[in-house]
Amino acid sequence: MYKAQLTGHGERVSARKVTWLLLLVCVSLRIVALLRTSALSDDEAIYAVVGREMIAGQVLYRDVVDHKPPLIYVTYATTQAIGGPRGGMFLVHALTVLVVFGTSLVLRRILRRHAHADEHTAGLAALLWIVFTTTMMDFDSLAANCELYMVLFLALSVATYLAAIASPSPSLGWLLATGGLVGVAMLYKYQAAIHLPLYALHLGWTRRRTLGAVLVGWISIGVGFALVLALALVVLWRAAALPAALFWFKFNFAYIQSGMDPVEVLSRAAERISFVVISAALLYALGLRGAYRALARRGEEAAPFYRFACGWLLVSALAVCVGGRFFGHYFHQVTAVLAVLAAPGAMALLRRRPTALVAGLAIPAAAFLCAGVFHDRVMNAIGQPDPDYVHMAQVIDASATPGEGVCIWGNLPVLYFEAERPLGCRFPFANYLTGMSPATSTQYDPKVDATMNIVPEAWTMLETDFAARRPRIVIDASFADIGNYGKFPPAHYPRLSSILARDYHEIAIVEGVRVLERSAP
Repeated sequence: MYKAQLTGHGERVSARKVTWLLLLVCVSLRIVALLRTSALSDDEAIYAVVGREMIAGQVLYRDVVDHKPPLIYVTYATTQAIGGPRGGMFLVHALTVLVVFGTSLVLRRILRRHAHADEHTAGLAALLWIVFTTTMMDFDSLAANCELYMVLFLALSVATYLAAIASPSPSLGWLLATGGLVGVAMLYKYQAAIHLPLYALHLGWTRRRTLGAVLVGWISIGVGFALVLALALVVLWRAAALPAALFWFKFNFAYIQSGMDPVEVLSRAAERISFVVISAALLYALGLRGAYRALARRGEEAAPFYRFACGWLLVSALAVCVGGRFFGHYFHQVTAVLAVLAAPGAMALLRRRPTALVAGLAIPAAAFLCAGVFHDRVMNAIGQPDPDYVHMAQVIDASATPGEGVCIWGNLPVLYFEAERPLGCRFPFANYLTGMSPATSTQYDPKVDATMNIVPEAWTMLETDFAARRPRIVIDASFADIGNYGKFPPAHYPRLSSILARDYHEIAIVEGVRVLERSAP
């Protein structure tokens, strides 16, 4: 007995050491984000600007518009309310480090409790997740994107679901929590809802001889999910934002459809998937091998848990494919389950060829850490330098007093962030008005017509904002094709060009953009 107590104590000490080591690795690989107080990506800038407007009293979806679920804006608004625009960006980056670290602990616990993995194998799954969420360009890997927050709650939902079905009679409380966690995850990114059919099908198959238990389980998951969504709808209704929220939610279907041209999808898939897979070659090789062994019922990976993980991998891969754009940060949803499936193979590789495992982890991690440190040089080297947003913001500061609004015709949300001024219109980018759909030919090919993607109601909203908010400065990013907006000059849009001709005059051209100032009455 005494020996068993010593063994248990030793395992707990070892587990604590592994936990601290995982935290150290997580912070080290994301230190670049912690040292920057600017937005790492356009998405971060959008979330921060929308959050800032919410703090100022603007209502999400009604007075300030983006079509993502609400919790990412709430997260950014909260951190900026505490730390301000710059300190808030540090806080959201620090929170993201904790979210990634927390997800690693959840994955480790899932393997320990439900795959009966030893502490070292479970720790490797956590390490694989931490490392391979950083093996992309910093705007995809280090940015506080929806996917990282969504995956935390999805991993928690997997843990509660597996706990619920661990006994012959599924725990209704855990199943209720499972649905609720999927609901929270969906409020970060809609694709999280794909876990509902995963749980429903798995529960139906594993409990197929007790139909009553299956029905009660499905109802429990559904109720938990519905309660979270109902709470979100009530909050939006109380804020007088529900009709607007539903309007922009429906826009997501048009956004998905606009990216599904078969030729473009195949081209993007070949380019972007290959980049992600090559950058995380060790993870994908071991993870897919683990999935194959589980489905072929070979070895340790043939445990029921690993077959469930294959279903988890399938729905995650389908979620990545929605919209056909394959942005790098989408793949975080796949990385979590691949880390779980890869862990046994990683442990076997560590025992046979430890140098190969260390190299497979360290080389891509170090390469992308350096790419983040030398971000500007890398972007210049690949021919995609970032605009000088700071210089543009300085010109705005010289032309308008603090508190006067800015409206940007284009897709430069980082400039909104750097300017730290109120939005002169409710849109942090002009895509709803032009029909430009990111990552499609409407963005990159000047010959492709984008008008079919325009949201007609957005033009009425823009005119209303110009009349009510009277922005002091208008930035025309189409003048030098900044942000791929050369094909969308204001002259092509009579409703905008008439406003600019009547109420504004050009005062400068800075970094290729036209700066227009509101004329005196």
